Formats: sequence, structure tokens, C-alpha cells
Amino acid sequence: MNYLIYPLKIMNITQTYKNDFSHSRHTIGTPKDYPIDDNYGAAGSNGYFYCPCDKMVVKKIYGVGTTATNVLWLESLTPVITPTFTDFVTIMVAHMEDSELKKIKIGDVFSRKEAIVLEGKDGNATGEHFHIVIGRGKMANTGWIKNSNGIWVIDTTKGAIKPEDAFFIDNNFTIVKGSNGLNFINLYSEEIKDEYYYTTADSLNIRIGPGTNFNTVNTLPKNTKLKISQFVGNWAKINNKEYISANYLTKEKPNTWFETKTTIANSLNVRNKPAGTILKTNAPLPKGTTVAVITEKNNWIKIGENRWVYKDYLI
Repeated sequence: MNYLIYPLKIMNITQTYKNDFSHSRHTIGTPKDYPIDDNYGAAGSNGYFYCPCDKMVVKKIYGVGTTATNVLWLESLTPVITPTFTDFVTIMVAHMEDSELKKIKIGDVFSRKEAIVLEGKDGNATGEHFHIVIGRGKMANTGWIKNSNGIWVIDTTKGAIKPEDAFFIDNNFTIVKGSNGLNFINLYSEEIKDEYYYTTADSLNIRIGPGTNFNTVNTLPKNTKLKISQFVGNWAKINNKEYISANYLTKEKPNTWFETKTTIANSLNVRNKPAGTILKTNAPLPKGTTVAVITEKNNWIKIGENRWVYKDYLI
């Protein structure tokens, strides 16, 4: 899946949009953005800005050969999955040296985890670092605009986004040395082998991605038994395409519980009773949907309140 991950191998955020005078003028003006400075300050592979999603294209390069600060705009070629939304994103990065930006050109396309540019201190920066800003949507107009404080902020079709609301931390790629108080969500936690959990909500939504912005495909009743092998932030992954909120799971085994099955029909009708009226809410169920087996009656399986499916289409 096209998750947006933090674009550096080592996170060492020294300034955020919260705690620096020059940066705070980005957030108290109109319009606003939310910059961070990350200065791991190392040469070699740890000093590069990497492509944080499946594909990004170079949209604009500014400042090379002039006294102005060097700035680079990158735009995702397809919608990305963030902790708070799924959409296109545009990233503005500053302070790379002329020699680095001369290696790339507008229209260049980079793939996930491919090195793009090395950090620098162009523009009278006090040390080597990246100045990073992210916006939701595609680049708008010239890619930036002056706010009411006279500060240049990112300009995108859907506005600026806080970095912690945009980037996951892929802890197989990024080592977090310091986040300066920003709370990022880990994309992957340690894998769990043969661990069973039980749902605690009366009706727990199954979604097609790790967030409330993803569509619901089905619901599970309280005390449904599930094998969870991986967590994505606060979301538990059931299978390759289904997630539930980890806030409603427990390892404590109830006195009774419901087992699960998986749909095998391409599109499985859900009815209000055995051989009853076809429902339209969270229905029909796509192939591979997880359902709870609450009870069975005449070859029909009850999977929820007034929700029944035919037994032969489950495994």
C-alpha cells in the first residue's frame, strides 16, 4: 500500500512549527504551513532526502545559481495513505546546495526509498539540514505564497498539513534520534506470531485501510476472536486489505466468543434474515471479507444484527 513515510534515514528534528520564532511565523500567519528542520548533519546515505511514497515527480526547482535559498518541490504521482487522509501530497524542501539540485530536473520521477538530494546549508543556514514542509493535494500556482507575516509558505490545492499528520515512521527505514515533541505514528510494530485478540466494541467497523477515512466493509460483534499479526499505528491488520481499531481489542479471553470466516464469492449478498431481503448497507461483501459466525440456521450464517449470508460462500 502507498503509505507516506518519513523521508530521512535518521530523524533528528531540531526545530518545529511550535518552538522557534522564525518557524512560528509560518503558523500564526494566513495562510499557514508547518515547517520542520531536520539536521542529522551526516554525509553519505544518512544525509539524503528519500522518496517517501511509491512515486514522486520533481515539480519545481528554485534558487540555483542565485543568492536566493534553494528550494525543491516534489509531488506524489498517485494518492498516498497518511495517518489522517488519503490524497495527493506536495513536499517543499529547502537548503540543498547548487551542486545537488543540478543533478535533477523538473519532470524527474523517483521511486520509494530512492535517494533524491543531499542536505546542505544553502541560503546562509547555520548548518547542514533540510527545511521540510508538506501540503495536501497538488502544487498550486507557483508552489508558495506570502502569508500575512510576509513569510513564504507552501501553496497546494488543499492546504498545508502538520508533518505528524502526514508521515508514518517506517522503523525498518528510519531511526528516530529526536522528534522534538512531535508525535508520529509507527507504520509497523513488531510482528506478533499466533497471538489472538478479542473485540470489545458492540459493533466494530472493518475498514479497507488504517484510518477512519477508509470505507467500512463490514462490522464485527463483541467477543469476536481474531488473529492479529501486525499493527499499523493504532490499527490492527486482519488481512492484506482489512483493518480494525486496536483500541477495541483485548487479549483477555471471554467466556464465549465468535470464530470468523472469509467470503469467497466476488460479491456476496447480505440479507436481513435467512433467504430474506437483500441489504444495501455495508453490502454486498467483496471477496475476502472477514465475518463473524454468530449462529447458523438452515445453511445461513448470522454475521451481525439482522445480517445473514449463505454458508456455501464462506471458508
